[in-house]
Amino acid sequence: MENETVFFGIEDYMALYAPYIKRAEARELAQCYVVGLMMDGVRKSVEPMSEKVHASERGMQRLLTEVKWDRDGAFGEYRRRMLAETTDPQGIFLIDDTGFPKKGHHSVCVARQYCGALGKIDNCQIGVSLTYVGQEFAWPYAMELFVPQSWDNPDDPECVDMRKKTYMPADIHHRAKWQMALDLLDQARSDGVPHRAVVADSWYGNITDFRQGLDDRQERYIVGIYADTQVFLEYPVFVQPDPQEKKRGRKRKYPNLIETNPLPVKISELGKCVAEGEWEHLEIRRDCLDKPLVIEAVSRRVFPAQGYRKGTAHEEVWLIIERRKKDDGEYELRYFFSNMPQDMPTLEMVRLFHERFWIEQGYQQLKEELGLDHHEGRSWTGWRRHVLLVILAFGYLTLQRIQEKKHEQQNLWYQRMGTVQSNLSQ
Repeated sequence: MENETVFFGIEDYMALYAPYIKRAEARELAQCYVVGLMMDGVRKSVEPMSEKVHASERGMQRLLTEVKWDRDGAFGEYRRRMLAETTDPQGIFLIDDTGFPKKGHHSVCVARQYCGALGKIDNCQIGVSLTYVGQEFAWPYAMELFVPQSWDNPDDPECVDMRKKTYMPADIHHRAKWQMALDLLDQARSDGVPHRAVVADSWYGNITDFRQGLDDRQERYIVGIYADTQVFLEYPVFVQPDPQEKKRGRKRKYPNLIETNPLPVKISELGKCVAEGEWEHLEIRRDCLDKPLVIEAVSRRVFPAQGYRKGTAHEEVWLIIERRKKDDGEYELRYFFSNMPQDMPTLEMVRLFHERFWIEQGYQQLKEELGLDHHEGRSWTGWRRHVLLVILAFGYLTLQRIQEKKHEQQNLWYQRMGTVQSNLSQ
């Protein structure tokens, strides 16, 4: 392969995965695939990549679908290698999903659903992901394909036929995206990955069961929520229905708020009531734009009101209200819930949430540079193997950046020591 010298150390990096790709030919094809993803090119599907790396197109296709190799084992090895360089007690897990637009209906798990890449409902696949941020580096920890309900109906002959044609395993079923996210987090927890918080956007954060799942796992979190979410400003007190109560109509099934308890309010109304002098200021530098993003925020303790009409009460959390000025001079408000400790400063929680910037940057590189959404195959196995190989390419590039940073720090240390010695000799 003529481009080996361009990607220094690629042979040693790919050798890590040799125990999981037994055949020598398959290992060579896997390296060709990873190198092809990193090479310049508009399209990173099998045909153009095979031409660039002078590999068999048919062989690369078979690598994704037919050749036997341990995808999950290789993924585990990748995680261990990345954690060896980025493990951080102050690490953060970022939960998100990304869309893979599709024109047809025959690729595995394609359905009409909201696609963030398009900003609308359209034909697409959805990958649910977990990203780890540690030692100032971020990398994909896991990604799995979302199975829409239309792909999990054994009573629908068309569904059964689609699953058969795309070689979906019989034990793969529909799970809500927030449930998949918790599954990925459970995997990281079982791996013993150190971290201080979990961060997710409002699609996940507004789901009570998702937040409860994090609480049940004793995870600290900072999650976005919708502006119409309601909260109590003091702990709600409920009265149980009286079974002896004689009243016309249907008997009450759920507890009611006591009459003296204030009703919940929308957080958007709270945002409008923040006095100008209450906002705290935080400046975040976005490296890709090389200009500061100025954010203002306030926080207060509240009790989420979701489900209160059925007598559901929630633990007290932080409500964080963030304000930023738009280009037109108007202000935009955003809202978050967090169960971080009561003594945590507001701006520290805001700063942690904005680690989500790594997701935007990571998806941009995965898609625009490494062809994450360029896969043209239709099978379950093909999608999952393509995603892994893209992530391996991302991992290689990240490790290169880590080594470059180490060399820069080492050179800086040598320079400082040389200056100190020079001063001493004088």
